This record gives sequence, C-alpha cells and structure tokens, in this order.
Amino acid sequence: PTGLRLGGAVAAAAAAVAAVTARRARKPVVGGNWKCNPDSMSQLDGLIANIEACDTSKCDVYVCPSPLHVAHCAGKFTNGAQVTPQNCNFKGCGAFTGEMAVEQMKDLGITQVLIGHSERRGEFGIFPMDDNATLATKLKYILDAGMSCVFCIGEPLSIREKGLDAVIAEMDVQLTQIYSLLDPEKVVIAYEPVWAIGTGVTATPEDAQATHAGIRKLIADKASPAVAEAIRIQYGGSANAANAPDLSAQPDVDGFLVGGASLKPEFKDIVAAISAAKA
Repeated sequence: PTGLRLGGAVAAAAAAVAAVTARRARKPVVGGNWKCNPDSMSQLDGLIANIEACDTSKCDVYVCPSPLHVAHCAGKFTNGAQVTPQNCNFKGCGAFTGEMAVEQMKDLGITQVLIGHSERRGEFGIFPMDDNATLATKLKYILDAGMSCVFCIGEPLSIREKGLDAVIAEMDVQLTQIYSLLDPEKVVIAYEPVWAIGTGVTATPEDAQATHAGIRKLIADKASPAVAEAIRIQYGGSANAANAPDLSAQPDVDGFLVGGASLKPEFKDIVAAISAAKA
C-alpha cells in the first residue's frame, strides 16, 4: 500500500510537472481586431506602427484589418505580426458577392484568418451571418487550404447569468463540430464573453481562468488531452493594458483578442504583459 501511495504521488507530481511544461510551451498569442475601423486609410500607417512597436520575440501577434484595408496592410509588418482577415467563405472564388476566399488571401501572402466572431454570429442586433455548422465547414476549408485559423467562441449575458456550467455547456455546443479539427499548430481558440466586448466590463481573472480551464477540459475529454494541453486559448473581453497583467497570470489564459485597445499605442503593453507572465 505504501508503494502504491508513493507511486500515485510520483505520478501526480509528474503530471503536474508535465502540465506546467505544457503551459510554458504554449507561446502567448495576442491579436488586434480593428473591426470596421478606421474610417480613413490615412490612419492605417499609424495603426500599423502600433503593431510594429510590439516585441514579438516571446509572443505571436496578429492583426485583423477591415476587408477594405487588408491588401494595404499585407506585407507591411517587419516583426512577424500576421495580417489575419476577419472572415472568409467556404467555397473559394466564384459567384459569391461580398465574400473573401482564402485563395485570394494566400495570393497576398496571408496565411491565417479569423472566423466566428460574435458580431458575425449575430450579436448586437446584426443578423447571424454564421452558425456552428457553417463555421465548422469554414474551418475545414481553411485547414485544407494549408492556412491557420483563429476560431472564436463565446456566450451572451443571458447564459453567463445562469452560471459557469451553463457557459461550458454552450462552449461545448459551439465546439462539438470542430473537436476533430483542433490542430494546436493550426488553430487558436479565442474565447469571447460577449457581454464584455466593447462594454468596458471585463470578466474577473478568476472567472476568465475558470472558463478557460473548462474549455480546455472539454477539449481534453472530446478531442484529446494532448490537444488540450497544446492548444492556445485567448481571452477576448475588453482586454487592455490595465487588466492584461492580472489576466495574463492565469495559467489557462494564453493570450488576448483585443478590440478597442488594438487601435491605441497601449497594444504593445498588452503584448509585453503576457510575454512577461509566460516567460
């Protein structure tokens, strides 16, 4: 019995060490979503300079310009920041008015695209342009094209108010059709508490950690423990330079998808905060 207890203790210690090693192996990733901004191309070079000011040696950085500005921004970054369009279709080029194809992105030297943002899923009064089924189809299309993807998930206030179990159940619904596609080398999960986007309200670091840990457990149970340990999960609810250090200290927060603050010089401070926390 003593040997069994010791064996169990050694196994538990080894598992804990492995978990810490895996967390350290997950390179932080911070994205800036400019949404439908700015209103003039004359402002783009200043926004590009904000991204260029980031130290990307310990953190991956990407930026999501509006569709009209993607071509201008492509190839402008010298620090490795990736231009990441805010959406794509799942059919390629053809008679798809108003859409963007990954083939067009690849021609511009773009290798990553974001899909599933809550504002495209139907939040804030905009009709749903995507659902879980179309997003699963898009993700497969993106990966088959050899691109990487930032895949957004998140819950509205009505679900958050029911508690963490309800939130995790909704995350399972949004992930169910893509568990088999979760390649940690190619997919980043961006968790967005929809009620915190653009409102100035941020989940507490403890709430963010609990939700991220719950998402990681879902992936461990329904994809694999190895995928769960390796995949990066960003927080995307009104992250800024002031709250980034405390959020970065949470073990399952691997980065941020930044909205309003990505249009400001403080973006580099957010990158610096998580780079320091995960070093």
